[in-house]
Amino acid sequence: MAAERMRLLRRNLVSTYVVYGASVLAALVVTPVIVHALGKEAYGLWVFIGSITVFVQLLDLGVGPSVVRFGAHARGARTPEEISALASVGIVVYAIIGAATVVVGVVLAVVVPYLISIPDDLVDPARAATLLVVAGIAVRFPMGLFNNLLLGQQRYDVVNLGNLVGLVVYFVLVVSILPWYGGIVLLAAVTLLSTVVRLGVPLVWLRRELPFLRLRRALVDRLRVRELLAFSWHNFLIHLASKVAYSSDVIVVGIVLGAKAAALYGVPSRIFGLVLGLGTGATDLLYPAFAELEGADERRRQRRLLLAGLRLGMALMLLLALPLVLIPDQLIYGWIGPGWGPSSAVLALLGIVLLVHQPAQLLSQYLVARGYQQRLSMMLLFVVGANLVLSIVLARSVGIWGVAFATVVTEAAATLVLIPRLVHRSPDGPSYRAVARAALRPVLPSLLAAALVLVVFSRLLDPRTLLELVPVGVLWVLAFAIAVWFLGLDDADRSAISSRLGMRRSRRSLASASE
Repeated sequence: MAAERMRLLRRNLVSTYVVYGASVLAALVVTPVIVHALGKEAYGLWVFIGSITVFVQLLDLGVGPSVVRFGAHARGARTPEEISALASVGIVVYAIIGAATVVVGVVLAVVVPYLISIPDDLVDPARAATLLVVAGIAVRFPMGLFNNLLLGQQRYDVVNLGNLVGLVVYFVLVVSILPWYGGIVLLAAVTLLSTVVRLGVPLVWLRRELPFLRLRRALVDRLRVRELLAFSWHNFLIHLASKVAYSSDVIVVGIVLGAKAAALYGVPSRIFGLVLGLGTGATDLLYPAFAELEGADERRRQRRLLLAGLRLGMALMLLLALPLVLIPDQLIYGWIGPGWGPSSAVLALLGIVLLVHQPAQLLSQYLVARGYQQRLSMMLLFVVGANLVLSIVLARSVGIWGVAFATVVTEAAATLVLIPRLVHRSPDGPSYRAVARAALRPVLPSLLAAALVLVVFSRLLDPRTLLELVPVGVLWVLAFAIAVWFLGLDDADRSAISSRLGMRRSRRSLASASE
């Protein structure tokens, strides 16, 4: 069983980073194309629509993550009949949610032009684009149910294949059509089509992975619906907190400061989103693993997996986020070009957010997988409420960088104090000291490497294009890898990584990797 888990984890990890790598490469090409094809004002509107329609996804009510959790739990407990019941209940719930989404989309399309200052010629395109984006969200609910069932079986590789195909469709259409025909309506239509492709491809594997799956009306009863929604409610609150924390920034900037300011915030926000996906992609794979170990009542291995995930996850985020903190101006200038000076301070602050968010993300997944999501959801709602109020105040008083600073302050409070206390108080949970030691171990070696490469070498070289940034990136990866390998990881981590890379084949290393 341990060997199977590691095989799935390795395959899922590789496929996840293939997709994220392709996403980053696509974004390097596509984002400048979109910015120049739309112009600053229309691009600011597009970013605003994307941020505000993110909240429509909350109509999921937390059902998606709950399907993953219950599916993985049933896998660990070896009760496949529960998966059929879960799918049957889920499809009924999503039918109701889908109908509500259509209504919300129509209302949102009417009010969007009143929420942000835009020229008259963008009013109708704004409404049409909003409808198309919401249509993509409505499609995502029922199709996403079956994708989540596959995730519960730890088949991230299959879902990632769909993500990759959808990304290719999006990339090809944007690059080949948008520069000549332009407009946010066309961009929204391309987004809708790529969403359908992305969610449809994994369904080819559904029957093979879940041959026992049956959708039956008889499996839907009030008790099962109540159980799913009771658990999902707190997941909904957790995801609400996440969306407010990271998606409301552009909305606040757009409403308070206008479309051009939203564009200035939108570029670093786009980089933030890419790095967040890259940095949390590996640790997100551990959520169903935590739930499966909970179902199998293997608490000791679950705790070891958490601490190892904290060390490795923090190391990965340091690699990705420190350039955002230390050379944000060079990154934005090399990617988009001149005229985006105010965006540099925002990107530096969002880089700090990534660093403090990484351990909080993994600890939250651990708590939800163990069923301790109620207190977590209440705490996160309090944190994001404070974030929203502080963002509005600072946007009015100091400008766009104040919105990012508000996120730094509130995220740090959650990560350093509140979430670790919940983990420590959970039965069989690791101590606060163990959590802090695991998360902080890679920090000092990373900072030493960053001082040499990102502070000294990069400023001396002063790159002006992405091509000129390549030597900085290569040297940074090498210096970081050497420093963290010898100083930021423990023997078990090095043994596990070595065994997976084929560098060591001893039984001891394989046992360490399994744990």
